[in-house]
Amino acid sequence: MISTPASLFKLLSSLFVAIPLAVTCVDCSNNEVQIAQAIPRINENIRYPQSAAVIDVTSPEYKAIPNDGKDDTAAIQKALSQFPNQGRVIYLPNGVYNISDSLHWANGVPFRSDYKRIVLQGQSRDGVVIQLNDSSPKFQNPDKPRPVISTGFNPDLDPNSKEFKASQVAQRFSNSVRNLTINIGKNNPGAQGLNFVANNQGAVRSVKIISSDNQGTTGLALTHGEVGPLLVEDVEIIGFDEGISTNNGINGLSMQNITVRDQKRAGFYNRGQVVSLEKFNSVNSVPAIINGSNPHTGNDRGSTLTLVNAKLIGRGGASKTPAISSVGFIYARNVVSSGYSNVLSNNTNAKNAAKSVKGNAIDEFASHPILSKFPSPSRSLKLTIKQFPKLEWDDPKTWVSVEKFGAIASDKKDDTAAFQAAIDSGATTVVVPKPGIFTINGSLKLRGNVRRFLGTEGVLNGSGEIVASDGSQPTLIIENFFVAYNSKLKWKNVANRTIVYRSILGLDLESQGTGDLFIDDAAMHTIRLLNPAQHIWARQLNPEGSVETAVVNRGAKLWILGLKTEGSKTKIETTDNGFTEVLGGLIYATNKQAPSDPLFRIINASCSFVGVTEAYFDKDTYQIWVEETRGNETKKLMRREIPDRRTANGQALVLYTGFKK
Repeated sequence: MISTPASLFKLLSSLFVAIPLAVTCVDCSNNEVQIAQAIPRINENIRYPQSAAVIDVTSPEYKAIPNDGKDDTAAIQKALSQFPNQGRVIYLPNGVYNISDSLHWANGVPFRSDYKRIVLQGQSRDGVVIQLNDSSPKFQNPDKPRPVISTGFNPDLDPNSKEFKASQVAQRFSNSVRNLTINIGKNNPGAQGLNFVANNQGAVRSVKIISSDNQGTTGLALTHGEVGPLLVEDVEIIGFDEGISTNNGINGLSMQNITVRDQKRAGFYNRGQVVSLEKFNSVNSVPAIINGSNPHTGNDRGSTLTLVNAKLIGRGGASKTPAISSVGFIYARNVVSSGYSNVLSNNTNAKNAAKSVKGNAIDEFASHPILSKFPSPSRSLKLTIKQFPKLEWDDPKTWVSVEKFGAIASDKKDDTAAFQAAIDSGATTVVVPKPGIFTINGSLKLRGNVRRFLGTEGVLNGSGEIVASDGSQPTLIIENFFVAYNSKLKWKNVANRTIVYRSILGLDLESQGTGDLFIDDAAMHTIRLLNPAQHIWARQLNPEGSVETAVVNRGAKLWILGLKTEGSKTKIETTDNGFTEVLGGLIYATNKQAPSDPLFRIINASCSFVGVTEAYFDKDTYQIWVEETRGNETKKLMRREIPDRRTANGQALVLYTGFKK
């Protein structure tokens, strides 16, 4: 269904808030529309106390000196290389860091500790600048792009080497780049700003990537090996041939609050990935989005884009091209454009595929037939979207560490009492430092005055539980934790306040709370949502396991931007008049699949599944994609009814609707 442009501009005016001090004016002399950049919504001043045990690159051991105009490459690389697979935070205080060569994650041991579990953390996005020297010799060949920062490989490796091939495997766990700016300088035509790889859990957060002279191949390259699942949020990219690029069919990308402008080929070029993208801004004279490896052939190897809430502003030569050109699978909702020939051209040769959208606005569009088993509206659920909460960081002088209250890392003794004493101390920020493993065998209550329970990638283990409870603060953020493999530790939520779980590997969660719940960049085996009064927003959700149903929603309202699963068993079950909306996902079917297990189960509830794709390589996958029950009648959507994705042996479900009007 295509709405009138006027109605959509009115609708989207409430979705994109222009901030006077940080807007891009396309042509202020003509009073053209202004769009908000992906800027921090809070005052960023991220600082750590010494007890947090982060690695400060300006410390005497590393000797980086910002703002002196001298080369800091060796100092920063020394810190990055020192801790392979050790979950360390490499910290950059505000300032300009001049570099002459690539920065890359620790080489480690191939297939064991290479290029994983490292976080590059700046004090603030606009305060920390990693500045590539102009005319750097290694960044001159656009046919062999070289990243300024690489999280997944050493750019000097021989592409035919064992080490390089090992780096392409999906083992880049818990990598993140946060709160900084990358500037590739001038006359570096072969430069990529950031080549980012993470798997299962990892994110690019609050990052700006700039080409000072509009040269360079790609701002954010998501192209090395098996990329994802991962999260990209609050990112702005200025210049380059392509703002964002992909080139692989697995494992899925979740993206929110993205701005691209002044590219030479495309704002975002998706060559095969499964992408979930919400709130996207583009100001360009080239296509804002190309979805598909070649937009003119009509054939593609599985590029799948779910796009919700976008403003696409064309200028210059844009009047001769569509804002979005696609030959893959695409679902688009609430998209407006101006200055382009039309908003969307869908050039796929696939049978029964929808064609181009004339005009400059999309209410809702599905490139392939909408599927249902019961009478349902021909649209998605359109659940309310809330932005994920952020809190300014407290003065590190006011933090308390659990070690101050007697917690001892790696002694295998129960640390619950020490943790509880820290929580009950009255501090608003409680930190679990690195290095070491802390044991929770009892019931730890997150209550009182604490508003941020923070790990510096600290490791948790034990057989107990960590319970988010009521407290004096309206919002509690729990972030940056790694739960040891095979741990029996569980997370629970019983609070009537807002709870945010962010960047956690091992978030097995049961929620009976009534307050808003946000789950952000997390991997787990199971989630149980048991309170019908609760609203849940999740993005980059990665439930993996083969023992029981992964996500159970008993009557709540669940919104997911970017789902990736692995293993067998049903992945989402929605019952008791609950609501579940999935916006984009990759189902990586591994292990033995029971023929009777559906991928999604709906029992007297309301669901829509958008942009869900499949990959499998073991000749065994889900045959039942949706099992829906209304009253006493059950119907099934079978795999054979879903279009062929033409990559990874999979299918692609553009939109399934399973709800009453």
